[in-house]
Amino acid sequence: MIGRKHLLLILFLLFAPAVQDWAPARAQLVPPPLRLYIPFEAAWDGMVETLGKNEFELLRQNRGQGFILSSFREYSSGLLTESHISKIGEKPKLIDGDWVRVRHQYEIRVELIAERETVVTVDANIQALQREYLGKETWIEIQTIGKLEETLLTQFGQHLFGDTFSLQEPKKGFWERDPAYAPGQKRQGVPRIVGPERLP
Repeated sequence: MIGRKHLLLILFLLFAPAVQDWAPARAQLVPPPLRLYIPFEAAWDGMVETLGKNEFELLRQNRGQGFILSSFREYSSGLLTESHISKIGEKPKLIDGDWVRVRHQYEIRVELIAERETVVTVDANIQALQREYLGKETWIEIQTIGKLEETLLTQFGQHLFGDTFSLQEPKKGFWERDPAYAPGQKRQGVPRIVGPERLP
């Protein structure tokens, strides 16, 4: 007769490979910080302008600390809310009610490394509004999968370097991109992205 410990060991050996295969799929997404060879002022102003183009207001900005917090902006509402949540985050399973709205904001850090070297980090905060069947509404935090961060960083890069800038298809000799971080993973280093020495 198989003991309980042996049974647990067998189950672990059977399912461990599946868990290992699933983890890299989640690790695809949140873009790493960008290391740009441009002055701090150019990076800061470029990010503020990029947020403005996307109709975000600045709730907080501290140039000395290199920190920007944008306003929330509605991403979707109505019947398509549930499917749109899945496009930008990990949707929790609802036991009661429906998703009626989803919104997001950005936390951005612009760090001065050297006179012409700046690092930019973008994190998205996503919230979805749950309406229970009895009418109670609650904002629920949604775990990002990195799409919003990637979109903003791409728009920021194109604003600085032109429409050829892409996080997905880097041009040889212009910028480079290391593998992305998994959602929620602590960033230990700063992957290197090389930009032009001078802005156009």
